[in-house]
Amino acid sequence: MAKTLEAHDKLIREIFEGSYQFEIPDYQRPYAWTTEQAGELFDDLVSAMQEARLGGAGSQYFLGSIVLIKNDREPKSSVVDGQQRLSTLTMLFAVLREAMPHAADDITDFLYKKGKISLGEKNEYRLIAREEDADFFRANVQEPGGIAQLVASTAKLDDSRLRFRENAALLLERAKALPAADLDALWKFLANDCSLVVISTPDLEAAYRIFSVLNNRGLDLAPIDIIKAEVLGLIRTTAGEPKSRAYAKEWSRIENSLGREGFGDLFVHIRTIYAKQKQRATLVKEFQEHVAEYKKPIDLVDKVIKPYAEVWDFVHDADFEATELAETINEHLSWLNRVDFKDWVPPALVYFKRFRQQPKRLAEFFQSLERLTYFLLVTRVGINERIETYAALTKEIEPDAFDGDVAALKTLALTDKQKREFVVALDGDIYRNLPKARMALVLRLESLVRAPGVQLQNAMSLEHVLPQTPPDGSDWLQWFPDEDERDAWTHRLANLVPLDRNKNSAASNYDFAKKKDVYFKGKGKASPFVLTQEVRSKGQWTPKLLTERQKRLVGVLNQHWNLAVASDDKVPQMAAD
Repeated sequence: MAKTLEAHDKLIREIFEGSYQFEIPDYQRPYAWTTEQAGELFDDLVSAMQEARLGGAGSQYFLGSIVLIKNDREPKSSVVDGQQRLSTLTMLFAVLREAMPHAADDITDFLYKKGKISLGEKNEYRLIAREEDADFFRANVQEPGGIAQLVASTAKLDDSRLRFRENAALLLERAKALPAADLDALWKFLANDCSLVVISTPDLEAAYRIFSVLNNRGLDLAPIDIIKAEVLGLIRTTAGEPKSRAYAKEWSRIENSLGREGFGDLFVHIRTIYAKQKQRATLVKEFQEHVAEYKKPIDLVDKVIKPYAEVWDFVHDADFEATELAETINEHLSWLNRVDFKDWVPPALVYFKRFRQQPKRLAEFFQSLERLTYFLLVTRVGINERIETYAALTKEIEPDAFDGDVAALKTLALTDKQKREFVVALDGDIYRNLPKARMALVLRLESLVRAPGVQLQNAMSLEHVLPQTPPDGSDWLQWFPDEDERDAWTHRLANLVPLDRNKNSAASNYDFAKKKDVYFKGKGKASPFVLTQEVRSKGQWTPKLLTERQKRLVGVLNQHWNLAVASDDKVPQMAAD
């Protein structure tokens, strides 16, 4: 029975003399070590070898760990982590063979097992590079004379092949610079006194989890790479190698267009579209379990990944193009993207995918989705309830019978109770209660009070007009003598203004007249924000002024998000008003 996990400290000669036949799978990124990493490896080996010759403590040198997918008693080993190190070591073997002709046969055993030509056998290479680089690596690194040929070449090379040549040239130069005795000692030290910890498991997902724990500095391998490996493998098995290569290119095209981070986010959203619940296991496992098309890999790419990628591209960039209402749709998308959670994305993708040819309905949908999302944000609804809310919305959108009518989506319609909660939260202490929402709220308000068509500038900071800690003897204490009333006003919408530069904490407590000149005028020019310019026009900043300003500003958001309740005569206000 295959074991779930094995970890052994292995000498280099044990690793490269037949126990393992390493293969770099298609999902791995290209070889990326530069001359800096290759040079550091060489120098470290030489230093360790010299210290060992002088009788230094601990002659064995540890080269790190590698993670493999490998079954018991089978040499074939798929490399999950360790591609860069194993490839560079292979180049170093080839360099040593070039620099040490007398040891060529021994070193060649570390590069491949020679096949018996008379018996029709082929060489068995110890390392097989990624498919697109395998022939190049074999001819220019592993075959005799390959390294010299590669270093001398002036052919235009890109990406991994360029790195191969640059590192080969560096390693060959440094090897030839060593005295013959040191070169011979380096070869023997590398083979007999250097080791790697080899971690192997027969399970791809388990290997990925191990790698995730070992490598906490940022993963070269991500869940999307594991999914890619399995999907392309299924296509290769069911439809043949040419089809698999074609879909590998399409996969890479989509990933490049979205960027690696955006592509990874897309898979998280697709999982949520299908699972409609909080993620409880690894993305790979849940993607396999919930995405129905996973067992039909061509359908998965053509009917799920590709169309959702197209939609996700302009959803997260807010750059949808249409013959009408594109600007309106993109405005709603831009404000959705300012929210610190992305739970709204799955139903947005589903609706967009189904009704992308109907811009009027898209505009209505995203207007309502913006309102729902800011309601959940401002009323601080918990993550579980948020996920359930958006899952319910996704369920309403999915049925074939649904024709896109936003009025039929009950989840988007706030109840009167929810509207009142929303307005009360907007009217409250948004600075302290909503640290992740306050900037988005103030800028959304700014976008609504400025003239149509005037471009909104992002703010660098928010400033309290009435300071949080007004100094003794200031105008602030004359205008706000009651401490409770002052505290009630300090962190509300009416007292917060956006700034186009970072705050000057020393100036925050200035009296009103001086503060206006320092903060709200700027260096010879007016603030780009209407909310800030309004402050400059005031001679005093009093509770009465704030009461009127608060009612007006909350009313703007009330109107924009249609929060009026039939029985309400006015926008709810806090008792301090």
